[in-house]
Amino acid sequence: MSFGTYARRVRDRNLPYGARYSALRCAVERYMPLGFNATWAYITGRAGNVRTDEAALICALDVLEVSRKARQAELAEFACRRGADKKQRHSRTVMEEEIRYRYGCHWPGPDAHEATLRTVTALWDEHTRLPFPDVPPAPKGGLVELDTSIAGVIWTYLQRKGNLHPDHRRLLRDCLADLRGLRLSFPVSSGFFRLRKMAELIAHDALPLIRLSWAGDAAHIAEVFLAARAQMTGLPHLRSDEQTRAWVSDVMLPASVVWIAELHGRVAGFAALRDDLLEHLYVTPDAQGSGIGTALLDETKKARPGGLGLCVFQQNTGARRFYERRRFTLMEEGDGSDNEENLPDARYRWRGIDEPRQVEPSELNESLTCAFPDVLAHDVTAVVNALPTARHTPSASFRAIVGDDSLTIPARIYNPEPAPEALGGLSPLRRTILHCIYTRHHDGYVRRRHLRQIIGSLEPWVLPYIVYLIGEYVVEIVTDIQTSLGDLNIADSPAHRAFGRFLADNPGLLALIDQRVASYWSCYHRWDFPRLADYPGRLLVTAMRAAATSAGSAPVPGSTRLRRPQPPRAAATIPQTPPS
Repeated sequence: MSFGTYARRVRDRNLPYGARYSALRCAVERYMPLGFNATWAYITGRAGNVRTDEAALICALDVLEVSRKARQAELAEFACRRGADKKQRHSRTVMEEEIRYRYGCHWPGPDAHEATLRTVTALWDEHTRLPFPDVPPAPKGGLVELDTSIAGVIWTYLQRKGNLHPDHRRLLRDCLADLRGLRLSFPVSSGFFRLRKMAELIAHDALPLIRLSWAGDAAHIAEVFLAARAQMTGLPHLRSDEQTRAWVSDVMLPASVVWIAELHGRVAGFAALRDDLLEHLYVTPDAQGSGIGTALLDETKKARPGGLGLCVFQQNTGARRFYERRRFTLMEEGDGSDNEENLPDARYRWRGIDEPRQVEPSELNESLTCAFPDVLAHDVTAVVNALPTARHTPSASFRAIVGDDSLTIPARIYNPEPAPEALGGLSPLRRTILHCIYTRHHDGYVRRRHLRQIIGSLEPWVLPYIVYLIGEYVVEIVTDIQTSLGDLNIADSPAHRAFGRFLADNPGLLALIDQRVASYWSCYHRWDFPRLADYPGRLLVTAMRAAATSAGSAPVPGSTRLRRPQPPRAAATIPQTPPS
């Protein structure tokens, strides 16, 4: 029988109550967007005791029907767009990511956020009661890091009562892609399947779907445009609402490439690109601050990796700050003679420096050259060419902004250590580069040995290597860093200023380290440090967040461009306890 038939049986008072109760369970079997158990738990959790209370039984069915209607409307619009694509033949607005989004695990309807939060909370409680699965040694390191990263995102989401931390948006996307790519056998797969389900639910709840527009989106785009412009004070009203809708449909959509941002099943923003000019980027007032503008801007950057220009009104200070924080450079300010509103404007340009340098290594070692600033290219090449050949390709990577450079640093390397006599022929600068590289070694003993050689340096390009080690599970390494950075808590000390400036430019890296610290403490170190606040990693993160806040609120004197490195300061005495 169909969902509608079972729904009618639930409402039929002529049937025995037990039959109506069974009909509700059968209805859930026909529509269970979260899986049977999670869907049943949610609707009965909202309605009450459906086993004996008729009002609760009907309420549970109402909750289910509202979600199902929203799902049907969403898929009907999706089918129309796919049909339009097929008729045009050479046009394709539906991509794989959207298909995954439409048919993935999520709860459609106005109560999507509440359903997501309840389901993730229940899955997390189940997940934390189970030990980490027994994994063969070869892939275990990567799986532990993936588990820790996504667990930190989920834990923070729940601690913030269903609000995803802004710094976790990109991390969530990356981890979800890694989880989808896993090919594991049972029982290891079950734990990561649960993580993937929680990650997909949070992604549907907190991250917008970015897709290409089609003609049927014209009305939604016009509503976003009108709502966003209505909030902007001081703009002349040049067109009526009907004229604006006609302009969107007949002029803007045919002449531009337009991306749509959907959140919770409705259009919440759009970006229009013509050639290399970003002509429009608007987000509805109630959705601003949720990462939609950044997601749309990232999509336009991908489409124009060589550079992107835009124009904003000078009086729109919020938009100007938004673009300047995302590395758009002010090119010129105009008197407004070139725009319809005749208001003073400002022209900005993005040069594509946000993208990490991509390399096509002919040898495994060459992939290390993008882990240092361009100013060190000659010395880095010399060091890399002298390294023993790696046994495997470097594992994963993380990104860091240092001055005007975007670095891509490997998370793990597999080069054997060079012989001690080989270091004698290197200059102090090249030895520091080599020590930085080997802090990413897969062996904890090697990482700790080379950390001791750079821990006293405050060179900007050395700092990401030190900071990333704070998120390690080897507590001895974390303790070494805490011991050596004793003046980090002292305002205006050299370490406070240096780490503050670096982390103010890299808030995402600090957020990643913070959630890894919490996860590793919970998994491995809570017995030695009963309070998270007393764990050395958390103490370091707290001090670094304070330093970053100080650096972000005070002007930084001098240029941000890199100078030639200086020798490291004398390192503090480090205990010789071997890492576990």
